[in-house]
Amino acid sequence: MAAGAFVLADELQRLQDDELDVAHEVLLDTLGADEQGAVVDRAVDALANDAGAVQDAEVYGALQSCVKYSAALRPAAVHRALDAVLSGMQAVCAPGAWDGDASLEALERYAFLLQWWVQVLEKRGAPAAPAQRSAPADAWTWAASVPAVLAAMARVLRALAEHVWSATAVRDTLVSRCMLRPVALLLENEAYMKSATVRKALFQVMGLAVKLHGQALSVQTSILQALQYYEHLAEPMAELLAQLRIEYDVERLGEDVLRDVAGKTFTSLDSKSPRTYGRFLVRMAELNPRSVLKQMSLLQVHLDSESYPIRNAMIEVQGVLIRALCVQDEFAETAADVEADADTDDGARVSAHQKQIDLFFARIEERFLDLTTFVRTKAIQTCAALCELPVKFAAHRLQMTALAVRALEDKGSNVRRNAIALLTKLVLTHPYGALHGGELDADVWRARRDVVQRELESAEAQLVFPETEVPDDADAGVKAEPGTEPGTEPGAEGATGSARRRPRKSALDLEALAASQQAMTHEDQDQLVKLRLTLRYYDDALQFIGQLEHAVPILVQLLASTFKAEVLESMEFFRVAHEYKIRGAADGVRAMVHLIWAKDNALVLEDGSQLKGVRSRLIEVYRALYFDPYPELSHAENVARISRNMIERTFGATLAELTSLEQLFALMHTERLVAPAVIDKLWDVYAAPRAIARAQRRGAILILGMLATADRALVADRIDTLLHIGLGTLGARDVRLATYTALALQRVSGSAKKVKGALSDANVRYPMAHPMFARLRAAVLMDVHGDAQRAAWFGLAEHAVQAIYALGEQPDALGTELVRHLTRAALGGGSDAYALARLLFVVGHVALKQMVYMELVERELKRRKGERDAADGGARPSTELDQVAGNAEDEIGDMMAFLKERELLYGPESLLGLYGPLVAHILRTPHAFGDAYVQRAAALTLAKLMCISSEFCDAHLALLLHVLKSAPDPVVRANVVIGLGDVAVCFGTLVDENSERLYAGLNDADLGVKKNTLMVLTHLILNGMIKVKGQLGEMAKCLEDGEPRVSDLAKLFFSELATKENAVYNNLPDIISHLSSGEHAVDEEVFANTMRFIFTFIDKERQAENVIEKLCQRFRLTTEPRQWRDIAYCLSLLPYRSERSVKKLVEGLPYYQDKLYNPDVYKRFAEILAKARQGKSAAGAKATDADLREFEEILANAASQGRDAHDAEHAAHAQLARTTAPALSLKKPRSVLYTSLTPAGGSAPTPCCASSASSRYSIALRASTGACVARAWRRHTGTSAP
Repeated sequence: MAAGAFVLADELQRLQDDELDVAHEVLLDTLGADEQGAVVDRAVDALANDAGAVQDAEVYGALQSCVKYSAALRPAAVHRALDAVLSGMQAVCAPGAWDGDASLEALERYAFLLQWWVQVLEKRGAPAAPAQRSAPADAWTWAASVPAVLAAMARVLRALAEHVWSATAVRDTLVSRCMLRPVALLLENEAYMKSATVRKALFQVMGLAVKLHGQALSVQTSILQALQYYEHLAEPMAELLAQLRIEYDVERLGEDVLRDVAGKTFTSLDSKSPRTYGRFLVRMAELNPRSVLKQMSLLQVHLDSESYPIRNAMIEVQGVLIRALCVQDEFAETAADVEADADTDDGARVSAHQKQIDLFFARIEERFLDLTTFVRTKAIQTCAALCELPVKFAAHRLQMTALAVRALEDKGSNVRRNAIALLTKLVLTHPYGALHGGELDADVWRARRDVVQRELESAEAQLVFPETEVPDDADAGVKAEPGTEPGTEPGAEGATGSARRRPRKSALDLEALAASQQAMTHEDQDQLVKLRLTLRYYDDALQFIGQLEHAVPILVQLLASTFKAEVLESMEFFRVAHEYKIRGAADGVRAMVHLIWAKDNALVLEDGSQLKGVRSRLIEVYRALYFDPYPELSHAENVARISRNMIERTFGATLAELTSLEQLFALMHTERLVAPAVIDKLWDVYAAPRAIARAQRRGAILILGMLATADRALVADRIDTLLHIGLGTLGARDVRLATYTALALQRVSGSAKKVKGALSDANVRYPMAHPMFARLRAAVLMDVHGDAQRAAWFGLAEHAVQAIYALGEQPDALGTELVRHLTRAALGGGSDAYALARLLFVVGHVALKQMVYMELVERELKRRKGERDAADGGARPSTELDQVAGNAEDEIGDMMAFLKERELLYGPESLLGLYGPLVAHILRTPHAFGDAYVQRAAALTLAKLMCISSEFCDAHLALLLHVLKSAPDPVVRANVVIGLGDVAVCFGTLVDENSERLYAGLNDADLGVKKNTLMVLTHLILNGMIKVKGQLGEMAKCLEDGEPRVSDLAKLFFSELATKENAVYNNLPDIISHLSSGEHAVDEEVFANTMRFIFTFIDKERQAENVIEKLCQRFRLTTEPRQWRDIAYCLSLLPYRSERSVKKLVEGLPYYQDKLYNPDVYKRFAEILAKARQGKSAAGAKATDADLREFEEILANAASQGRDAHDAEHAAHAQLARTTAPALSLKKPRSVLYTSLTPAGGSAPTPCCASSASSRYSIALRASTGACVARAWRRHTGTSAP
């Protein structure tokens, strides 16, 4: 029985409105599984026998029921029903089976069922079997049938290609609503897009619909909707349009989509769709650059969009287009070689391409100044990608280099990091290696340019420019020849002659010029052109090198950045720059060594990539630069090169650099990165019998001493060599060599770090009869001559004494002998001041090392006592720390404390006690002992003696502080500062009481004193040895010191202080007060820069809220506009990421509303409002915008009325002055009158009239803004306004 009239559009509408009535409906959800299977089998068998059976009402009703109640069916039944629909639909469209309208109706029924199946199954997902899940028939899933469904749709669309439709609406209903709509539904599932088979099938259906059935508009709408709502479809939609262009020759659709995208507007609050559209545009540019290029005039509007993701995408799109145009240029050049008659057109095309490339480069370069950090970063990354192109774009590379150098000082760390990476890429891909290789040594390039310049001048001299002279009186009667240039200046030849001769006009002789050119051969002309191009090539290279050299100092500073990623990029740049021999790269490599102290933690970036630790990367860089062997050299040559590299690292190195280098080389030696052959070569250099440069021998022993910190056997096995070379005849002639040898000798004892409180001593000690002690004694007592040798002797004496106390079993005996010998030499007849200085220095150092040695003796005595107690049957403490705890107050500790306090300096037979009064006398009478060496040694010795006894320290602390204040020699003051640091470690209470005298060194005129003071204070404060009593403001002043080393040390101090619990936060009020007011105040610019750095450590929301509250309360205690501006500036530095922060600001309104008339104060609060708006999330933006707008109105109101009241108050003051001046002028002078009326600093009383005016102003202000304040107060606090 045939079904009634079937109208596909009506059926689809009823299905959409959920009003579809199924004729002959079977209630499958009420049937059992077997009965359901029977219904499905009858319908499937009917379609299998005759595909037209779908027009039968019962069969069609059964199929509709299967779709409607598919949730109740088993997966096998669903699979059979769906497969039957697919088979029947394809059978209807099979060749020879088509029968006009009857077949069309059957096809529409199948299409309706199929689109309904897709909706139901896609909405429900893969159906789960209600029972017997393990059965093979129930293993079917909907996802497995999706490719078959799409293949059936594609076959139907192909079969209908030749069909003549009765109406366009009929075709559109079938194709668009029954084919494309299910496809759009499948596109929404991200899992299908990850399957290449499904994705290809989807694109095929859409392509056939567009190509064969005119569904371009429908597909265009689907693409735009997909981009608007589904992020995962950005790239697939671009791939779809590319497939339409390539396989179906449909290019216009892509251009229409691009025009629609160009017409869209994106706001800054929209964070989703701009990213999707941006990824679509980038992928579109990669797959179909020609279409994007055609629409660039419309798309470029997005470069100024509010949304930064779309700006990012446009930058990347232009980079992709530049790459595509470069490829087209190559094809154009190839075509020009083949077609001789196409020169003009090809040249025009190449020129157009170049203009387009220049335009794209200009737009990308403009984005280097974008307001958003992400956009600036994307511009840099795009330029870095363009550096990989085979076309070098020399002019644009120079501009990119200049912009990258400027970006190194960007406030965004990500921008700086990518700028460094861009510079590295520019160096690696620079175009100036064609003639002479890739090295970029400016001096070499400049020499090459000078040679070419001379050759060019010589070549151009052969090209004669003949001129004929025309007298002035003949000008009127002589007609100028064609091509002449009247008024041309005469050439070199025409300029000769008498100065009194009348000037003649000259004209270029074209015939003579032509003859001169013909006289040049073709080779000469080519050579002339080549020289000119080469000169330009050298000029570009020198400009590029100059820009890189300008970047080097900035990159050296970035090595100390707190952002690990840019530190690693800087290290990579210096590695590359060193290989390319860029001037200044060696400074970066040298500064890089300090990174050995960095914490070596890996870093995960936003893109998921992982960066190595800084120390690991540093070792890799040094290994690549100095330790990796060259394949073209032999083993012996590589060993010599590596040894030379290690020695050269010590040339000109500072003490800090040597310390870091020691840590680096020791770590490398521990990891077996230093070959034994290299160590042997270093010993050969040190012990070379022939005369070599002193710096090489010194460097060799320095490196060996550094390596020995990781392996004491390295020098312990060569003690004889050390004694023979460094402490022998060569050391006698070279004091610095002897110093470094004594330093290396100290490594023999071992460098194992002692556990605090442990009793064991793992150091190796030798009997005093060992030859090394005789050599060390001789080194200390040897005579030295010359200023350089005399200055170096103090270092030798220091390390020799340290070596004696580190290695000797009874070092105090040899120390006593040294002191006595030097005493006889200094106080005997004919001695000079230098001998006295030597005596004082050795006395001080022996005293200090003797105190340390006594601590070792105490530890050893306690260990032995513990062993005896254990041997006698007593319970031995479980650990060494327990031994210390058990013996801390016993007789051994008391005895040693008594010896240090009373015997060393005050004992009747004490040798050191004889020198305390002498040192004090020398420092008290500098006019009698004016020698610089004596004063320096005396200051150091006094500080060392003060470290032994608290009584001696208390008696001489005032003298030491007086020397710090009054000594004219900056070295003496620097030594005193260091000494006070040592004294503070021993007797912190005494120094803490006079710490302000120590802080005074921060204002010393000498850089050395200031730097030493800063380092000592850093050590004492960070280790808790002295208390901070409001003097951190003096430390903060150093942040803006003109000397970079001082400012860097201050930044390091505050960075480390910030790691302490709330240390910066607790001292912030004192710092602000110290720098803003009083005698220590700094100017506003310095204050702003200092606070900008310090406030970076206020990163906790709770801290920020408390600071806001305290700063607002400060407004009511200040009367100076300068302090108002400073407080307002500090408030603007805080992050306003939470509503509580804004609430604190609103609550403090009564404290600062009368200061808002000041333009600078109001400006800072406007900045706070802008920052608060930026910090709000998009979800809560509407809720908080109303609060912020209301608060903004309050501020504007208060500022406006405050200005009016301020003007009124000034007018009242002026009126008061005019009315009271005649009367008061009879009693006191006018100057006194104005003093009383205008109090300085707010300390003097205000006249009553002015007071009344001020109170009236306050009442008026509160009355006018009271309503707004009350609303804001209730909104943020939930209570009534006070």
